[in-house]
This record gives sequence, structure tokens and C-alpha cells, in this order.
Amino acid sequence: MPGRKRLLFVDDELGIRNTLPVVLRRHGFSVSVASTVKQALDQIRDHEFDLLLCDLNIERGADGYDVVRAMREAKPDCVVVVLTGYPALETAIEGIHLAIDDYIVKPAKTDELVAHLAERLAAREAKPRILTASYYGPLLQTWTLLLQAKGYEVTPAREFAKAMEQCKKASFDLLLLGSSVPLSEKRKIIEAARRNSSAPIISVPFKAGEEEDGADFHLEPDPESLLRTIDELTRRRGQPTRFGLSVKRRKPLSTKKVKKRLTAKGAENPKKGREEK
Repeated sequence: MPGRKRLLFVDDELGIRNTLPVVLRRHGFSVSVASTVKQALDQIRDHEFDLLLCDLNIERGADGYDVVRAMREAKPDCVVVVLTGYPALETAIEGIHLAIDDYIVKPAKTDELVAHLAERLAAREAKPRILTASYYGPLLQTWTLLLQAKGYEVTPAREFAKAMEQCKKASFDLLLLGSSVPLSEKRKIIEAARRNSSAPIISVPFKAGEEEDGADFHLEPDPESLLRTIDELTRRRGQPTRFGLSVKRRKPLSTKKVKKRLTAKGAENPKKGREEK
């Protein structure tokens, strides 16, 4: 899998600390190991990580979430996967509130776990990239916030020169042009995008008749309609990334999904899950 794979593995069990990192390194992960919460916090403070694989109960019940909180604060986009030998719905829901990427019940087959981690990391890296161009600052900021909230990587361009520069780089999966960009400049930006990329282009016309700018789609400036169209177009393109991957976006954990998984694994009583190792 392309890209960085710096992984922090936190578990108090000596056996798994001696075996799992060896397997992970064979699959290209750069692994750092911690056996206590303090060691993990020190690692997070001193190093950068792309993925955290953390036991739920390290020194006390559910103290693995202390590590998760620290990682979320230090690097919000880090992939976080929690392991536990004592599944409980209560702690699983707490993990959802902390926006963990997955909750895996021990024992897990090593090859399946490695494949799962690689998939999660690839999915996190596979954010579709949107180039937005508008000369109206408040609108550009609104677009950025809306798109980032939907999981997109956004490059805003408020000036003609920056938009042209980004088109030459072709580092985007979709181009969105606002109505504040004059028609003549819209056409030049679109021509530059066409020369360097096959990404779809959405234009928000300022007035009737501006549909002749060369864009693929012309929409009204309605946020809901724009987001719906962008979602559809990025799915259709298979969500290409800067690494040339095509990765299916995985849905985040939900309470319903956790209940189903824990039921299948025979979840313990919630209180018992917090007290036992």
C-alpha cells in the first residue's frame, strides 16, 4: 500500500507485543510499541503516526481511550482502531463518540487484522480532492467548510492566478467554479483544467447564458444540490487518490453496526467489560 504507514501499537500483553509488530513490519508498517498509557502518550508527543492500534484495557478499564483522546488531539486524521478481549456495548459507544475508525474483538486472525488495518489506512488517505474557485471570500470559506465536513480535501482559489496554477498541477478530482468568476476567466480556467486533467467540472452560472463556459455541469448555488452532485461524481470516479488508488469509502462506525458485531462475538455485560482485563 503506497504512502506512509507509521503505526503505534499499545498493549500490555507481552506475548502480542512480541509477535504482532513483527508481522506488521513484514507488511510494510513502521511500528512503535508501548505497554503503558504513559509510554503511549510520550510516543504521541514525540512522534508522528498515521495509525493507532490500541488495546481498550491497558492498566485499568477503558484507559485505552485516554490514548485515543491524546492521538485525536495531536493528529485528528490518524486512523484509530481499538482492540478488546472483553467487548461491551457501553465502551463501544464511547469509542463512537471519540470517532474511532473501528472496534475489533480479540482474538483476531493476524492476516485479517493486517488487511483490515491496510484497508482502513487506504480509505482514510483516499479523500477526493476538490479545487474550488470563487472571488467571493465568504462563499469560498462556506464551500471549504461544507466539503471538509463531508470528508473532502479542499484547495480554495480566490484569485485567477492561483486557480490557473492549481489547474496546471492537476492535483484535484473535481473542479468547482463559483459565479463570482467572470465568464472569460472561467473559460480560461476550464481550458487549463481540460489540458491537464479529466476531472469533472461544475460551474455555478451567474446568469442565464453562461452555460457556454465549457463546464460539464451547471448548477444553481444551492449547497444541498452541489453536495449531492459532488458526492455522485466522486463516487462515479472511484475516488482516485494522489497515489493512483481506487478505494471504496467505508462507512463510519454506528451504534447499530457495533451492536450487531458485539452480539455476534458474544459481548460481555457492559460493567464487566470495563472491570476485567
